[in-house]
Amino acid sequence: MGLTQSSAVIVLLFVTFLWGSWFQAVKHTGDYPIYVFLNWMFFFSVFIVWGAIFIFQKQMIPRGVIYEISSDPVRALIVFICGGIYAVGMQIQLSAVSRVGLILSSSITSTCSILSGVIVSAVLGGVPDGASIVMIMLSAVLLIAGTIVCQVSGSMRDKDTNKAKQEKKSAGRRDILLLIFVAAVLQPFFSVASSIGLRTELRPDGFSSFTCMGILCLGAFAGTTIFSGIMITKAKEWDKVFHPNIKVSLIIGMAVISAFCHFGGNLLNAVASPVVSVVIATGIGYSYGIWSYLWGMIYGEFSGAKKKTLFVLGIGLLLFIAGIVILTLNIV
Repeated sequence: MGLTQSSAVIVLLFVTFLWGSWFQAVKHTGDYPIYVFLNWMFFFSVFIVWGAIFIFQKQMIPRGVIYEISSDPVRALIVFICGGIYAVGMQIQLSAVSRVGLILSSSITSTCSILSGVIVSAVLGGVPDGASIVMIMLSAVLLIAGTIVCQVSGSMRDKDTNKAKQEKKSAGRRDILLLIFVAAVLQPFFSVASSIGLRTELRPDGFSSFTCMGILCLGAFAGTTIFSGIMITKAKEWDKVFHPNIKVSLIIGMAVISAFCHFGGNLLNAVASPVVSVVIATGIGYSYGIWSYLWGMIYGEFSGAKKKTLFVLGIGLLLFIAGIVILTLNIV
């Protein structure tokens, strides 16, 4: 798949749409444990990614996936472990939302993960010639600012509509520290896997995009399987797993859609990243938050909000766009 830098940016922007959209599926899973739902998502991700590998192996992996893995087993093991760690981090983050609220949790995780993800990608993946690390970091700051401003607009909306915040829980110090740890330490392992695992001009000894994602999704599934089993047993929620308050077929359907969006997006991201560099792709990828708010507007979550609130939301979205523009100007 011979992508130009411009077409790679378009692919990466489409990936942000996929990443920013699949979270909506969680709203339709009833009381089904989030740990197990994500486990199903990564289970179907394995079939999606490895199905794509077998279909496109000759075009995308000329030497063959088995040859690539066997020729560098240490790198494969690192990517596998990274997959498990980042996926567990995602499970912990989404489970914490119910305790600390979406607004606070998103503010914490976005701020920490954007900074740590971009820094990790710059250090391990390298910065392409002609790109400015100062401008890349500036774009990260703008993305963080966009996230915070949009979260503020969410709080203003709740005041405008006198909405009883079902999300508003007592945010204990333990939960806040846990979210910081997840965002700053666990989630960036996706960036670590991409930086170390992907073959790029700056890292020519890496794997092809399909091989790297094939290993990563196996690690993600293994990690979530072990972690969800432990957490469900500890919480004694196996009854909710086998007897949820909604149809299991709906849960499975949502998991399949989420898998296509999440790991389908990961695969496209891996194909486009070597063209523009991992650090640029990482920065663009973190703009997926813009789609969460656009979906929120489609769902009517900002209906009844005052003009001032919508104005603040607009500023937040513009900050997201400014961050993306700065990143693309570094390469195109």
